[in-house]
Amino acid sequence: MEAALGEFLPLESQHPAALHEAMRYAVLNGGKRIRPLLTLAVCDMFQGDRAAAIIPACSVELIHCYSLIHDDLPFLDNDDFRRGKPTCHKKYGEAIALLAGDGLLALAFQILSRLRDEHKALRIVAELSQAAGTLGMVGGQAMELAQTSEEMDLPTLDAIHIHKTGQLIKASCVAGAVTASASLEEENRIRKFGEYLGFAFQIVDDILDGDGYVRFMSVHEARGKVAEVIQKAEEQISRFKQNEPLLQLVRLILNRGQQEGSS
Repeated sequence: MEAALGEFLPLESQHPAALHEAMRYAVLNGGKRIRPLLTLAVCDMFQGDRAAAIIPACSVELIHCYSLIHDDLPFLDNDDFRRGKPTCHKKYGEAIALLAGDGLLALAFQILSRLRDEHKALRIVAELSQAAGTLGMVGGQAMELAQTSEEMDLPTLDAIHIHKTGQLIKASCVAGAVTASASLEEENRIRKFGEYLGFAFQIVDDILDGDGYVRFMSVHEARGKVAEVIQKAEEQISRFKQNEPLLQLVRLILNRGQQEGSS
């Protein structure tokens, strides 16, 4: 995955060098790559072409990295560090960081044109563009900006989580199913799996951050909610053979919630 991302990204020596350096810095920074791993695991489960699945997997990760650059900016989350390193705007300035995010989003869709099956490419473009747009991440960010901590309630928080985090995780899973030529029934199950997994993923992040869900319930109750949602996710893929890689990713998310935030 790292090698593929490095090949898709512009070289630092290419003009404009500062912009391309910032794009590579934001992507090649040791992320967990959960979303592209989901794309590959779903494709593998349906015995699809892993080499072809690398393309949408990288596309998903580029979209995710673009969103992190923009989220970190001072007028949004105002974060100075990510994964122990200065955020993109702290290292390269706000203007270059903003453009680096824009560049990654454009590149994410550009590389999808390399898929040989045009129909699959168009379907994945539709999935990812919706997940990244106003019905997905951008919409979730707008919902979050519209709320104050005093106004926030649990249904609103759920809606923010589903849009800002869950939609891209769901699309990551669906992209793997589309690449592998899964049937409509199989794809629908993967779509539900992705919805549940994305929701659980964000609750776990809330537990780790001490925010979000744990403002409305105890850490123990939040972990119980994660386990409940994860069980629903597992039920969606229980009938599929070769589902173990997906189940391992599910367990990884659940274990993060159990191991942290116990205080």
